Amino acid sequence: MQGMTLERMSRRAWLSGVAAWGYQQPPMPRATVEALTAGPKHHFFGYYGIPPWNRAQTKLVCLEVDFQDRLPAPGEKARIGLVDAKRGGFAPLTETATWNLQQGCMLYWNPRRENREILFNDRKGGDVITVVMDVESGKRRELPRAIAAVGRSGKYGLCIDYGRQGRMRKVVGYSAAADPFADDPAPKRDGIWRMDLRTGETKLLVSIAEVYERLRGNPLIDGKRHLFFQHAVFNRDDSRFLFLARVFTDPPGAQLESAMFTANVDGSELREVIPFGRGVSHFEWRNAREIVATFRMKPQGEKLHVLFTDGAGDYRVLGEEFLTSDGHCSVSRDEQWMVTDENVSKTLEKRLLLYHLPTGQGTELARMPMRERRYLNSDLRCDLHPRWDRTGRQICFDALDRGTGLRQLHVARLAGGEG
Repeated sequence: MQGMTLERMSRRAWLSGVAAWGYQQPPMPRATVEALTAGPKHHFFGYYGIPPWNRAQTKLVCLEVDFQDRLPAPGEKARIGLVDAKRGGFAPLTETATWNLQQGCMLYWNPRRENREILFNDRKGGDVITVVMDVESGKRRELPRAIAAVGRSGKYGLCIDYGRQGRMRKVVGYSAAADPFADDPAPKRDGIWRMDLRTGETKLLVSIAEVYERLRGNPLIDGKRHLFFQHAVFNRDDSRFLFLARVFTDPPGAQLESAMFTANVDGSELREVIPFGRGVSHFEWRNAREIVATFRMKPQGEKLHVLFTDGAGDYRVLGEEFLTSDGHCSVSRDEQWMVTDENVSKTLEKRLLLYHLPTGQGTELARMPMRERRYLNSDLRCDLHPRWDRTGRQICFDALDRGTGLRQLHVARLAGGEG
């Protein structure tokens, strides 16, 4: 079956295939869900696919804020702190002036010192920068650009311009960050940058202008609409990365249209791996070559979870009868399990879903009430944004506390099954 181009494979056919390869259907894990933080403040991590745990699995890092009913205003700061992995709580470390309710401030443990150092975005004057901080001594050093991703080796970060992102999509931007190319639909000196996390040396890998020319011929690439990049992510051996190229359709009811591109870590071999116009929105590298992403397989269809090989176009729908809508997909380090989330509009809930990639089995781990529709699907939404720990036995996610309705850091501990 390797190398086949598949628009859709039924669950029965997929299970027959994996049985022939020797896979057995594992018992599905159960989950015990616990809030690690509590009021009166709100606590959350932010984006998905990034482990909040240190290497020793003793601490998690997250943000603390005073509100969740509006977007942050310029100058409003979030506190960064540590959470005890067993006892919970929140111990403040420092603050950041660059954050939002969806992505936080792009918190990472430094892969070179995963028990001592964290990386996060902050402001210095009019610039958005990266701070590297020792959580024990408080010692800080600064890097000249803001990170969107950190490679597993800790050598490089990928950077985007948060001024342009904030101008185009406030929900994931930083208040008061300025776009230096606000009048240019496709700037040549903006795009995906690579930054050396030791020296701060930066290099523009892929410009917005280069991708704009690649997409010409589509009616939305008309010389007037502004293209912007979002969500750069390294693959699992730091040899390639992916990112989204996005524009808005015409108002009223303007919608995002996107394409996914991949490239080598030096910017070469740029590929459009999900065509512009399929609405690609969420994604995760399964390994160095395979990607899971949510997008439309049909022009007017629902966004589905799709697995494919970088550059091959061998799209295969995952969990056709189980994963029926968009979600924030995160793959375990052993490449066997995927966790994602799903909105339940009728009951104002978000579901935490676990899917076994080799066999196609899936199970619901939890349902979290959102209380008000604005926390389900507006700019104030509290997406679960699930993230695996380093062992594949725990999943961290953001959710409203069942009792208070405050945004808190939660963990689902898995038991039974195979992980």
